[in-house]
Amino acid sequence: MLGKKVGIDLGTATVRMTVKGEGVLTSEPALVGVRPGEPTAPLIGIGALEAASDDETVRLYRPLQSGSVADPVAVRTLIHAVITRAVGRQRIFKPDIVMAVMSGLPGDQRRALLEAAMLAGARTAYLLDATIAAAMGAGMQLGGANGHMVVDVGAGKTDIAVLAMEGTIAGRTLSGHGGQRLHACITEHLRVAHGLEVPAHVVEDLIASLVRVGPHEERRREIAGLQDDVERSLTVTSSELAPCVEAHVREIAQAVDAVLAETPGTLLDDIRREGIVLCGGGARLEGLDHALATSSGFPTHVDGEPTLCAVRGTGYALDNLDVLKRNFLYIR
Repeated sequence: MLGKKVGIDLGTATVRMTVKGEGVLTSEPALVGVRPGEPTAPLIGIGALEAASDDETVRLYRPLQSGSVADPVAVRTLIHAVITRAVGRQRIFKPDIVMAVMSGLPGDQRRALLEAAMLAGARTAYLLDATIAAAMGAGMQLGGANGHMVVDVGAGKTDIAVLAMEGTIAGRTLSGHGGQRLHACITEHLRVAHGLEVPAHVVEDLIASLVRVGPHEERRREIAGLQDDVERSLTVTSSELAPCVEAHVREIAQAVDAVLAETPGTLLDDIRREGIVLCGGGARLEGLDHALATSSGFPTHVDGEPTLCAVRGTGYALDNLDVLKRNFLYIR
């Protein structure tokens, strides 16, 4: 086939795109911006953010929330823009599209995504569960009888699965439980405990530099925010944020234990040898791997490039479209 093969990781916070043979070409915010009076000329990703910062009349839309489709119009716009960026507006041969989505995504939303890809000019469109895409992107060979376990911690959801024979043996989807929930917990704590309204980028910096799961030396960080519209500085400690972190990790650990409890013993032996693999942006939370290893009793490690696992997996799936045709219901 002469058409391009395009893989898309359709995340709550970030959309990533790869074109077979060209590598990962796009990684930017999953946002759509619209100026009043210009609904047919939407802005996408970083361009939308920049436009909104310069023009307060620009409205920003998040197509997905908690891993699910929140705005069907915006998601169609986003998919069309990503595919157009990959293959251009003038195309002789239509592309094949594979999109990684939340494992627990309802059927009607799956159909909506497939229709959006077809309307954007796809020749064929496939949906791949994020756990399968992430496992493939982490280098797992899913075609055999050996068991593998992946925990994909995204911004809006956490997907957990034991995989074998090109399919899911046991799994859980925690919709709404991801990096954004931890972010919201810390933001609310600073507001309630200190009366401080803190910008999103400051909270993100706190999570990256101060937050750690499990025992550790006390860490401190001075931040700035608004209190009663007056800028104020505040020193935040890692122990102060521990309740938010513990609640975040506890729910993931419980879901991991539940999936392991449903896994056949022979596959548990495979997972014990290989270890649980953490993928997604939330996998970078310092100490998460050790905490899950301790709670589950299984070795756990973070993939070398956790944020790229799912989009890499869509690229590998593009080489195996026959497997997708055999194993996935929603195909156009």
